[in-house]
Amino acid sequence: DSEKDGLDANQSFNGDTLMMITFNPKTLNATMFSIPRDTYVPIACRNGAQNKINSSAASGTKCVINTIENLTDIDIDYYVKVNFFAVIDLVDALGGIEVDVPFTFYEQDAYGNKNSIYIEEGRQTLNGAEALALSRHRKTLPNGDIDRGLNQQLVIQAILKKVASGSGVLNVDKLLKVVGDNIQTNIPTSQ
Repeated sequence: DSEKDGLDANQSFNGDTLMMITFNPKTLNATMFSIPRDTYVPIACRNGAQNKINSSAASGTKCVINTIENLTDIDIDYYVKVNFFAVIDLVDALGGIEVDVPFTFYEQDAYGNKNSIYIEEGRQTLNGAEALALSRHRKTLPNGDIDRGLNQQLVIQAILKKVASGSGVLNVDKLLKVVGDNIQTNIPTSQ
């Protein structure tokens, strides 16, 4: 939830979104699992002290990974950590994404300007700021963070669909330039 460039532990106190994606290379199937930010769990790097899972981000990526591994009993091979600006830049670089927005809402922008983004319900092309707003919004949703996780999955699916369609294909150099300091990963470039 950092509102500045960078992804160090102290630059993003809480993990705003935690999502596990599993991929089976034999079947080419992927599964997305959103972890509600207020899930109360033992935090791995704090001797198992109970807290909301999103607070593990304040202690860094390794703490988040270990906490999620303990929760799910799944080994995590790779991670991707992004801040708000990576979402905006990536969606804009793709020329927007098509999403069926499930509700009309107001949301703040990436800089915290309240109610500065208005999006109506229905199928439409969202720019980066609007895609981020859909991904962030939870306060007026009936199921709060649960519904927000579903909306985040809509945004990720739309990004993947746009890239796979060929109309949003970016070369690796351009992609790395787009996300710059706004993404960290341990996935090797060759992979």
